[in-house]
Amino acid sequence: MGSFSWNKADKLTNTENVAYGTPFKFLIPKEFGGGFIKDYYQDYGELGTKNNNIPKHDMYELLAFWNDADHLNFDGERPLMKEIDEHTDYNRGKGIDIGCYDEQILKLKYPLKLVSASFKGTYEDLETCSLGDPDQGFFSRKRN
Repeated sequence: MGSFSWNKADKLTNTENVAYGTPFKFLIPKEFGGGFIKDYYQDYGELGTKNNNIPKHDMYELLAFWNDADHLNFDGERPLMKEIDEHTDYNRGKGIDIGCYDEQILKLKYPLKLVSASFKGTYEDLETCSLGDPDQGFFSRKRN
C-alpha cells in the first residue's frame, strides 16, 4: 500500500503539502470535539501517539466515522475520535473508499483539514479542505 499525505488547507507558509516528519495541525470539527491535534507527520495517515509510542489515530478511519461511512466496526458506543484498535484496518478501508480522491473529498460533509503548525483558526474557519498530495508526502513541495 502507498503512503498518504495531503496538501494543507491553509496558505500560511510557502510549503503546500504535509511531508514526512514536518509539523502540522489536524483540525477537528466542533461536532467531534473541536480543537486540533498538533503532530509531526508520521506517514500513512497516522496521527498522535499513545503512551506506548504507537500511533493513536488513523486519519482515514476518522474520516469514515466523521462522514458516517456504511458498516463501521467499533466496540461499545460510537466514538467521536476513535483510537487505533483491532477494527482500524477495516474502518480505514471505508475511509479510503469515500475520500481517497479529490473529487470524493470535495463531496464530504467533514473532509480532512490539515494546516500549518502556526495556524490559529478552527476547522469551521476554513472554507477549503486538504486535497491529496500527488507526492504522497515523500518531500516538501513549494507553492506555485
